[in-house]
Amino acid sequence: MIQRSRGIMVPALRPLFLLLCLSCCLLTSAAEGKSSKKGKKGKQVVCPSQLSAEDLAQVPENSTSNILNRLMVSYDPRIRPNFQGIPVESKVNIFINSFGSIQETTMDYRVNIFLRQRWNDPRLRLPTDYKSDSLTIDPNMFQCLWKPDLFFANEKSANFHEVTQDNILLFIFRNGDVLISMRLSVTLSCPLDLTLFPMDTQLCKMQLESFGYTTSDLVFMWQSDPVQMEEIALPQFDIKKEDIKYGNCTKFYQGTGYYTCVEVIFTLRRQVGFYLMGVYAPTLLIVVLSWLSFWINPDASAARVPLGILSVLSLSSESMLLASELPKVSYVKAIDIWLIACLLYGFSSLVEYAVVQVMLNSPRLIEEEKAKMATKEKALKEKEEGKKTTNNKSNNTVNGTGGTPIHVNTLQVVETRCKKVCTSKSDLRSNDFSIVGSLPRDFELSNFDCYGKPVEVLGVLKSQSKSNKKPPPPKPVIPAAAKRVDLYARALFPFSFLFFNVVYWSVYL
Repeated sequence: MIQRSRGIMVPALRPLFLLLCLSCCLLTSAAEGKSSKKGKKGKQVVCPSQLSAEDLAQVPENSTSNILNRLMVSYDPRIRPNFQGIPVESKVNIFINSFGSIQETTMDYRVNIFLRQRWNDPRLRLPTDYKSDSLTIDPNMFQCLWKPDLFFANEKSANFHEVTQDNILLFIFRNGDVLISMRLSVTLSCPLDLTLFPMDTQLCKMQLESFGYTTSDLVFMWQSDPVQMEEIALPQFDIKKEDIKYGNCTKFYQGTGYYTCVEVIFTLRRQVGFYLMGVYAPTLLIVVLSWLSFWINPDASAARVPLGILSVLSLSSESMLLASELPKVSYVKAIDIWLIACLLYGFSSLVEYAVVQVMLNSPRLIEEEKAKMATKEKALKEKEEGKKTTNNKSNNTVNGTGGTPIHVNTLQVVETRCKKVCTSKSDLRSNDFSIVGSLPRDFELSNFDCYGKPVEVLGVLKSQSKSNKKPPPPKPVIPAAAKRVDLYARALFPFSFLFFNVVYWSVYL
């Protein structure tokens, strides 16, 4: 029974045993990798003060190493120079190697600098038997010296550079001055005031402060020519050396005291060209495009409505795209005012057409317009008839007939004969010549019948031809008030937008 159970258990435990072995191997390799990284990062440096007398005796007496050993053998890096005496004066200057553009969303900027500090340490005065004025030391000896505990007060992140070696330069001068230069990449916070964005000017600081030594132990001060830089080209900003300002920002902390601090203030002026081409010009054209609907026929809703909606949607998407690239601040920016104004103009053009459409469908306005049209047509007809009467009278006067036909005065016929003549006369006007023989020889055709009334020949023909044609579809009645709204909008919108532009650019430029 026991053997059988053992034979069943052993194969079941084998995968678990293999898994445990694999995990142990992985943990061991990870620990070795960490230890190797730590060894690479923090190199073990043996300072001369840690060397034994036998090790020091093996160094040749007249060598530079012996001079350095003599300087450092009794040196204690834990104690500042002039301990319990005057404060150490550390002179600082910066060489800007590169300047990254400001990030509006995170409100910071990144710089690559050479940070240089120089202070005097009487313990490191070079001996008289050393002929040179300065001694260049290996960067590894940096850990064996006392140095000011400088840090960047507005720093977000920073890193040293170690390719191909530690980027640190260390000099000791004859009088005991120590010069150290190191290459750093620092990301610094820069609170932005975007009220005038994108016509804004930003002031970004770099503050260098002591962390542990108060002003009674350490004082920072700028060297002559504190910030050195070559010409730097930024994508959105202009930075000039003459616009750089320097100051003292010594701070007081409750319970610990005053701490030395120096600062440099960079003045960055934004270039507005990108936003003129990418935001202002497109939105301006979209607003002008929305005004084209004022010149389209009011009853063409299929053309006017999509034009207005397209303008509003384009302006809205432009506003949302720009808002995603900027921090969510609670105040109004200059570009916000522009986009809101453009959006209002696009929306107003759509509302204007809604007003016009209401007027087009108003029964009262339509009836008033029909009445006006009927009055005009009636007046026009009366005017035309008056013109025709005047023309006919002038024609008869020229023919010698006067206002009354000659045959009425000359022919003595009975009433029935006159009626027949008049009938024949009308028949002649309608191209019916069947009864021409019944007319007297001296009967003359005139524009008047036997009773002196004018007879129209062409009008009858025209009326017959018109009666044969299909009547055209009635034209839609557009009230004059709707046309008047479009007419006012054509002048009001461009002139008001022009006035807004004059005020806007005069304020923000």
